[in-house]
Amino acid sequence: MSIIFNNVRIIKDGMFFPSQKVLVENGEITMVGSSIHKNVDKIIECNQKYLIPGLIDAHSHLGLTDTCEQLDDSSEFYSDFTPQLRPLDGIKMRDKALDDARRAGISTTLVCPASDLPIAGVCSILKTNGNSADVGLIVEQAGILMSFGELPKETSNRISSNFSTRMGIAASIREVLMKAQDYALAKQSKKATKDREIDMEALMPLIKGDVPMRACAHRAEDIMAAIRIAEEFELKLVIEYGTEAHLIADILAEKNIPVVLGPCLIPRKRYELDNKTFESAKILMDAGVKVALTCDYPGLPIETLRVAAAMAIQYGLDERRALSAITVNPAEILGIDHRVGKIKKGYDGDLALFSGHPLDIRSRMEALVIDGDLFVYSDDIKVENGS
Repeated sequence: MSIIFNNVRIIKDGMFFPSQKVLVENGEITMVGSSIHKNVDKIIECNQKYLIPGLIDAHSHLGLTDTCEQLDDSSEFYSDFTPQLRPLDGIKMRDKALDDARRAGISTTLVCPASDLPIAGVCSILKTNGNSADVGLIVEQAGILMSFGELPKETSNRISSNFSTRMGIAASIREVLMKAQDYALAKQSKKATKDREIDMEALMPLIKGDVPMRACAHRAEDIMAAIRIAEEFELKLVIEYGTEAHLIADILAEKNIPVVLGPCLIPRKRYELDNKTFESAKILMDAGVKVALTCDYPGLPIETLRVAAAMAIQYGLDERRALSAITVNPAEILGIDHRVGKIKKGYDGDLALFSGHPLDIRSRMEALVIDGDLFVYSDDIKVENGS
């Protein structure tokens, strides 16, 4: 199907340009400009509404926690280390949370197992449309989720008592990574065993440097522990949550470590969040750190991603960088910026249409296109048949 957005404001380099047109054909953006003349299937007259790339939440548990039946498929507790868990095997694409995400303008997300365990499992990138996770799958193995701090300590005390301190968490992660290194060396040698180990196989892309370690850490000390481990084992690193990342912004900038920041709207309900501030995004970006914002669904409703960006503006961040934190920045951090995050020829046809400026929370998300699939959420949007 082909769709054209007529007379719309589109974002480019942080600025909105009025009276533009965007053509989507077969799920891909094929033309962008002020003058497009082509026969299409659907015409959307936008009347100077605001069009941006589909929003991206770079850390979620969408589809793994059923909002209707209260079923939680986000964690396994038979071991402290479950790198072999794959979200695709548990995601329920028909869960209402996926519709909520689309209604919020979110077209792409990273889905992770829960951060209860020191090594929790594989992270996958997918679109929020389709009846099966395989339909919108972009990258199945996009990193291994690891966790530092109070939550994995509490979980271990409850299920195994294998460790009770931050030192124990770090030492246990190192032990598993050492085994993975040995396993990788054995596979390359003539001593390779015939029996494969599913947990070690899952860690091979991480050990080889093909995917990053995605480290859930709130406190500065936990972030530094993740950095030390990543450097010891020569791993790529992304910091998730990063509540106190602003306290070590210069270190993160120097080491070129991005931060998926959030959820920013939660209260200081435990001491790890004492230094939470809405100024974090600005402090980190001013230092040169690449930042994406997250709701950490179901930590917060998926609809609050845009609100987090607006709050960052209230605390000093400029509009351009706030928008980048929910579009192009998460695309770059996830390594899919060649496909999503911009309104550009050749990119996926993922577009969100708002009644007003997207970071004005009074603005309504009125229509969304994901890979050319059109979702209309406002009676103000008139979709005409083309010729």
